[in-house]
Amino acid sequence: MLRELTVSNLVIVERARLVPSEGLTAITGETGAGKSLLLDALDLIAGGRASAELVGPRGDACEVCADFAVAAPRAALIREACGIADADGAFILRRRLRSDGRSQAWINDTPVTVTALRAAAGQLIEIHAQDRARQLAEPAEQLAAIDGHGRLEEQVAAYVAAHRRTLDLEAERQRLAEGDRGSARELEFLRFQRREFDALAPKPGEFAELESRHSLLSQAETWRSLCDEATAVLTDDERAAARVAGRLARKLGDAPSPALREAGSQLMAAVEMLQSASAACSAAAESLSADPGELATVGSRLDAYHELMRKHGSDEAALLAALAQIDGRIAELDGLDGRRAAVDAELAAASSERDRLGAALAEARRRAFAPLAKDIHRHLADLAMPKAKVELHESPAAASTLGTVAMQLHVRTNPGMPGGPVSAVASGGETSRLLLALAAALANRSGTPLVVFDEVDTGVGGRLGAAIGGKLARLAVGRSVLVVTHTPQVAAAAAAHYVVRKRQGTARTTVEVDRLADGARVGELAEMLGGGAPAAAQAKALLAEARS
Repeated sequence: MLRELTVSNLVIVERARLVPSEGLTAITGETGAGKSLLLDALDLIAGGRASAELVGPRGDACEVCADFAVAAPRAALIREACGIADADGAFILRRRLRSDGRSQAWINDTPVTVTALRAAAGQLIEIHAQDRARQLAEPAEQLAAIDGHGRLEEQVAAYVAAHRRTLDLEAERQRLAEGDRGSARELEFLRFQRREFDALAPKPGEFAELESRHSLLSQAETWRSLCDEATAVLTDDERAAARVAGRLARKLGDAPSPALREAGSQLMAAVEMLQSASAACSAAAESLSADPGELATVGSRLDAYHELMRKHGSDEAALLAALAQIDGRIAELDGLDGRRAAVDAELAAASSERDRLGAALAEARRRAFAPLAKDIHRHLADLAMPKAKVELHESPAAASTLGTVAMQLHVRTNPGMPGGPVSAVASGGETSRLLLALAAALANRSGTPLVVFDEVDTGVGGRLGAAIGGKLARLAVGRSVLVVTHTPQVAAAAAAHYVVRKRQGTARTTVEVDRLADGARVGELAEMLGGGAPAAAQAKALLAEARS
């Protein structure tokens, strides 16, 4: 159950505190007073979309906090969903929304993601908002209710996975079929491109080597002249460095001083190095003139590289990547027939598996619907619709994410009259009661600690309001049920009653949420009934009747 809900700085709600505990809690107030803001607060704590517009003017953030007490089995489900353990049977969900649109969330004071908050709230809160009646008309929503009642979630997930697998294979088969028409021409062109690559036979790193060699050969005379000049300076001229140093080294080698002789020895070593350098320069110059046709050969190969790069990429890496892509596509097209046959076989198997799972799911839904319909009929009888019948209508349909059999709830509200879809047959008041009956049946199955109804009494009169109030009160046994209502009979059935009032001053507008004591409840119910002494007497009678 919900032990406490606090709201601060949410639009015009400066601060509000509700202590519903177990049982039915009614929330009333004039239209436009701000009751919907409490639903916005619950939606935030349930992990709903956060909008900076929800932050009020009294601070740079708004905050909502909900304190739940749950039994051990429910606590285990919540821990499995969000990864946070209970604290002595309690889960405290808190969310703060800043004016810049960012939000933070906590469960039992542990920071969590909004996804984790939403997962926990999914086990704690069930909200039936005003658009729930419209949703109830959708087959997907109806099947979700049946699946939830029958606990068919794993079976549904298995079918959906098989359906998606089948769709993926159908898409691939279509792609292969479309590729057939152009694959022969494409393969011919790819093989032509491969022959161009074969003519060049590019190798990793070769292009840079060719550029370096071409630069060297194209300036061969310059480099050769430099080498010849170096050889002359080092060894060949009469005043070459090696000759001069050699003479000096020999003289120093005959000196009477050990230090001078050592200097001569070092100088002779330098002579040997000069001679070695001269020989290297000669060899380098000779290599530049070894093959006069090499420059043309290197240039031709570089031109071939540039031509392929013009078609396939700006550098060697792009060129080699294009070659790999061409080879891969050739292999793919060469294996097209084999892949097509494999896809056909996989598709046949996947489609058969989808059909099998779809048929099994349809049968499981039929079995799950029988007790659900029984519960709905019982609740409808309590809501003055004892003759109404809800049926599961089936029709042939193409496989979809919803199944291989089209299933939709049909309702017959009056004996002797034809049934039909909820949206086509039921009036506004009947739809409200159908929604409540379905919610009651599902809530008893799910055991959700907090169930919220927003104007579930839309389109019904006072007599039915009493029936709805009684139904909500019985639904609230063992859990918290909040109902936003304009019907005094529904409000009178509540164990706790809060009124929402808007206060408008000259400078600001605020919303106050107050819990009503018995005397104040009489006054609020009387106002809802139209005011005056007769209305006050009727309000007292409603409260007395609800407590009897």
